[in-house]
Amino acid sequence: MHLELDEKSYCLEAVQKSAYRFIDKLTILISTRDDTINCDLEMNDGGEIDLKILNAFKRELLDQQLRLAIKKETEPQRNLILAYAFSKTGLQE
Repeated sequence: MHLELDEKSYCLEAVQKSAYRFIDKLTILISTRDDTINCDLEMNDGGEIDLKILNAFKRELLDQQLRLAIKKETEPQRNLILAYAFSKTGLQE
């Protein structure tokens, strides 16, 4: 099965993380061309990809993309918290 994703909606990192989460069920070859990420999906057991697995993969894609967006949005706050936490340890001396 072939799945085409627009790079404006999904980044390569999110696609790779999603593919890794399904490594026990699917073999996924990822390639890029122009503004498209192409995924060729095959079941590890050689069977046909059913709608249940395909939909689960699509949900994982969205989940991973949103996780990356949240990580990017909250990076300054996380860095500030870490800097404060380590400033109290005396490790900088």
